[in-house]
Amino acid sequence: MATLSRFLDFTLNRPAVPTALFGIWMAILYQVSNSVPKEMPEMLVPQQDKILHFVFFLGGGVVLAASLRLLAKLQGVRLFVAVALVMGVLGALDEYNQQFIPGRSGLSLEDWIADMSGAVAGVGLLQLLTAKLGTREIKEA
Repeated sequence: MATLSRFLDFTLNRPAVPTALFGIWMAILYQVSNSVPKEMPEMLVPQQDKILHFVFFLGGGVVLAASLRLLAKLQGVRLFVAVALVMGVLGALDEYNQQFIPGRSGLSLEDWIADMSGAVAGVGLLQLLTAKLGTREIKEA
């Protein structure tokens, strides 16, 4: 647990780390969104694609929230709202873009809801990690 705590302290308290991770996350989103599927993967569980949307946007929500927490010194409701707005726009743009990619469908409200749910859960996860593992909280200006 001490190693995890040190890793999170390093990761969540240096603005360059979560900001770079968010940039990587956006690059992956762009690549995946614009890729033409060769064949549709087999569904192992019902609504598997919604689960993938949720998990991917959860990761993006965590790193964006960590970055905004440090760079803009946002906390609490303001952090949730900022992440929800940014990730909502990114999720909507992703869905819009996918309608133009052969073999992809776009404009799925269900996918966007899964994206938003994951992003907001990511903020909650970050708040939980910072509270439980004793990482430094940024004082609101």
